[in-house]
Amino acid sequence: MSFHAKEFAGSHCGCRYQQDYRPTLGRDGKKESGTLEVIKFYYDGAIRFEQHCYGEAATFVFGVWASGMDEDGTLHWVLPDRRKSYYDESYLPKKLDRVDEAGNLYFDGGVFPWKLADDFAEDKRWGYPKWKVALGKLTGKGK
Repeated sequence: MSFHAKEFAGSHCGCRYQQDYRPTLGRDGKKESGTLEVIKFYYDGAIRFEQHCYGEAATFVFGVWASGMDEDGTLHWVLPDRRKSYYDESYLPKKLDRVDEAGNLYFDGGVFPWKLADDFAEDKRWGYPKWKVALGKLTGKGK
């Protein structure tokens, strides 16, 4: 099976897939907080991974862009300079293995799906204005 990043971008600007909330344990063994991992596919083939933290100090943790995805599903992350940016490489999916009938994505031999969470029209934070599909073509409606 061959994969193309643009196929997962939906009909607008892009799509966000996420895994369910994953709790982390504190030193005392009690649930402390949790993380939400998100992977976004954009209409132009761009891919972005983000991790968000839940709990008392809920916030954005880190994000990394991919330079692309091979047809076999291998992702190529562009890792920032560790002196300037935090990231945890162990959270980054390495390879898309399969897509099930419901459109859920499975990475790295995992059994837990990344589910479609949003088909978004724009992503201003990363420079993606509103887009629309007109007669099978993407056309800018930028602001």
